[in-house]
Amino acid sequence: MKLRAHSTVSRWLPLALLFVAVAIGGTLVPPHKAKSPLKTMIIDDFSSAGSKKSFGINWQFVSDRVMGGDSSGKIEFVNEDERSSVHMAGAVSLANNGGFIQARTSFNPEGRSFDARRFAGIKLDVKGNGQTYAVNLRTAETRLPWQYYQAVFSTNRKWQEIKIPFTLFKPYSLKSPLNTRTLKSIAVAAMGREFQADIFVDEIAFYGDKTMYNKLTPEEERIIVHKGTERPFTGKYDKHFEEGVYTCKRCGEELFDSSSKFKSSCGWPSFDDQKAAAVTKQPDADGRRTEIICTNCGGHLGHVFTGEGYTPKNTRYCVNSVSMDFAPAEKNRTERAILASGCFWGTEYHLQKVPGVISTAVGYTGGNVDNPTYKQVCTDKTGHAEAVEVIYDPSKTSYEELARLFFETHDFTQLNRQGPDIGTQYRSGIFYLDEKQKDAATKLIETLKQKGFDVKTEVTPEGKFWPAENYHQDYYKNNGKTPYCHIYRKIF
Repeated sequence: MKLRAHSTVSRWLPLALLFVAVAIGGTLVPPHKAKSPLKTMIIDDFSSAGSKKSFGINWQFVSDRVMGGDSSGKIEFVNEDERSSVHMAGAVSLANNGGFIQARTSFNPEGRSFDARRFAGIKLDVKGNGQTYAVNLRTAETRLPWQYYQAVFSTNRKWQEIKIPFTLFKPYSLKSPLNTRTLKSIAVAAMGREFQADIFVDEIAFYGDKTMYNKLTPEEERIIVHKGTERPFTGKYDKHFEEGVYTCKRCGEELFDSSSKFKSSCGWPSFDDQKAAAVTKQPDADGRRTEIICTNCGGHLGHVFTGEGYTPKNTRYCVNSVSMDFAPAEKNRTERAILASGCFWGTEYHLQKVPGVISTAVGYTGGNVDNPTYKQVCTDKTGHAEAVEVIYDPSKTSYEELARLFFETHDFTQLNRQGPDIGTQYRSGIFYLDEKQKDAATKLIETLKQKGFDVKTEVTPEGKFWPAENYHQDYYKNNGKTPYCHIYRKIF
């Protein structure tokens, strides 16, 4: 029996990543003894013992009431059938565009991502009331509250082990597939229809299998498996100093941080420190040097030397480039735009088709009422415009390209209307986020005026953007229709 120390909704557990526990055949093996890919990394087993847990976990109950919905419930930590579990119960309601309750936790309390590439999916031990539930994952790519990756599972009123491969997680309200390198949070959710939820979760974990090693080329196998050495000054990471993390080519384990890399001019990548317990040292077959291998999979990396005086740590991990991959540091590669051109359904329809657009959201901006509803905006008294917030990758598209399409898909010569939709909420407007966006917008308007157009588009600083109700999001995509007053015509 697992015993709980307490039963509160939010709790913090010790971070145990220094020596990740690996479940192999029921035996916990610390990483420095592991010789095969991880089979399981426990996210939480809901016991008071911290030895099996790999994260500091803070479970929270979240419902659609945060967005005006009417669902209700709670989570509590209990012993069910002598299993310490989290118990979620409540009523899922579709009223007020709601429809969910969930038990959710972040993988890192400081907001950093977790790299789960070496695992195959999510495993849960659950007991439900015969209803269908879901696991929701959020990543660095899910920037809006209603964006997530979801996989569903059924319950049968008995304890079950559920395994969900990452390949079954589908994106919601975004285009990009699940990136397991940037996981932020996980949730067990009841959602999508009206029903009574009642589910216990005894354990939740990442799972892998023995086939999780990456496929190697003959040259990679010669070095990593058969302990060969690449020719000096030929490796792609020898003179590479980008910010990020170097990982094992064979299993994906993080080995060295870029901050520990230094110029040694020896012909191979050099580091003066390793990630915690990621590299194992052992006598080399030549009887003289010290070999270094990946702690997780045993793949050959190179050798370690001390006493050379290159850095204050006086250590040089001399590593074959072939033995490593590189994961760049997470950077904000996205930018944001807010555009209004009449009914936001049609504006979104065209903008979300642009290559490089990551996500779109329809909502209200430019008004004087906090958190307005559609009914309030339709009175034409709140000052808001129906607008679209666009998140895009600036390496694939530009603000100017989006603004050009904005002008080419509505009649910007109409004042406070668009086709049959009349009122200031349907005005043409660009809400710029910085001077660069303002300059791009004003230059396009000058070009249009030179072409003879009487432009009525407002160019104003951004205000608070309030997301619209859920049924407005992705409206044409969800209903299989096309815009009635947003037609593309080439102008520029």
